[in-house]
Amino acid sequence: MNKVLWLIANYNVQKDSVVKGNYNGEGWVSSLLQIVQSSNVVDLGVAYITHSIQEKESVRDGAFYFPIYEKPKTSLQKLRKYYGGYKRKAINDLNVQLLSVINKFQPDVIHLFGLENPMATILGRGCVPVVVHMQGLLGPIDNAFFPQGFNNSSFLWPITKREWLIRNGYIFAQKDIHVRGEREKELFANMKYCMGRTEWDKQVSRLMAPNSIYFHVDEVLRTTFYENAGKWKKLQKSTFIITSTISETIYKGLDVILKTAHLLKNETNLNFLWQVVGINDSSDFVRFFEKKSGIRSADVHLNYLGVQDERSLCQILLSSNVYVHPSYIDNSSNSVCEAQMLGVPVIGTYVGGIPSLIRHMESGILVPANAPFELAEWIKQLSENEDICNSLSKNGFQAATIRHDKKKILNDLISAYKSTIFINSHA
Repeated sequence: MNKVLWLIANYNVQKDSVVKGNYNGEGWVSSLLQIVQSSNVVDLGVAYITHSIQEKESVRDGAFYFPIYEKPKTSLQKLRKYYGGYKRKAINDLNVQLLSVINKFQPDVIHLFGLENPMATILGRGCVPVVVHMQGLLGPIDNAFFPQGFNNSSFLWPITKREWLIRNGYIFAQKDIHVRGEREKELFANMKYCMGRTEWDKQVSRLMAPNSIYFHVDEVLRTTFYENAGKWKKLQKSTFIITSTISETIYKGLDVILKTAHLLKNETNLNFLWQVVGINDSSDFVRFFEKKSGIRSADVHLNYLGVQDERSLCQILLSSNVYVHPSYIDNSSNSVCEAQMLGVPVIGTYVGGIPSLIRHMESGILVPANAPFELAEWIKQLSENEDICNSLSKNGFQAATIRHDKKKILNDLISAYKSTIFINSHA
């Protein structure tokens, strides 16, 4: 039985789940962990970064857990970073701990989740092969960071504490991603094996690491969405319910939602409600986009629902007429995949890996990025045409069922491990 060491940047051992701030994202990593643990096909170790020095090595459900301690930054250290410290190439002292874990666990292969992972500096060190699971690609994100009509200057007025005093706002976020994207190029040069799930991440890996070997491994969804697979039924309600799940990230498309809702309100007779999961109605992020667009959310029937757990989100989607994904860049959106698994008709932007999830007019609708006019018209058409909705629902569900089959994903993952070990041993 092969020994595999996972490297996960953010993992909560107590909750046995990957965490990302207060946003219910990255559930697919935890879901993948569950099927690997229950399969008993590999000896699994999980190294994860923690800011708690009290955490110790442990064994849970047959897997070995190795905390990699990273000292939390003081307020002064954070402020120094916000004022330009992100430009300096930080000395990564995690490798000493990580190499110790590798020597102790003696893995046959290392599975690194994301080049943005601080432990990615292990690439090119030692003789254990490392297969990189492609996640967010910082170079392409940097390229699409600002929506049309926005740049750094957009955030200088009105004066805010985050942008002018603390300097940890969106100007910092863009510059930080740019610098990290440059470092990502160096990591690509050391990448020999990678796995992804879309044509987009495959093409990026071919460009940036042309000599690397690519394995296709799809994502496991959260349990609730398997339990409710295909349960969506077209709603017979007087109000047409649109749902989107986005975070307070500049390139996720809140501006597109506002502009599209404005068109629906003023150019159609559609009685609609647009629910936005992941953002609170009191958010400064919402106020910023309202001021820039001149569109008040309340005037165009937008309702912000905040962060929802997976069961609540599932019920929200099942009570929706259509799911809209307006992002300017994405790899394989969990939200699109989950909506398709339920059978909800989906409209997504033709960016990044989304075309690998949606076949236009078959398993969903594709529109260009920042295309509120096309998006508004498609929403209107779906509200009027039950046959199209039912067809998109059926085909989207069937595509998601095949794509997210747990047994197939596990087999593909194990095959990638074995191939990596075999190729590396004969190199």
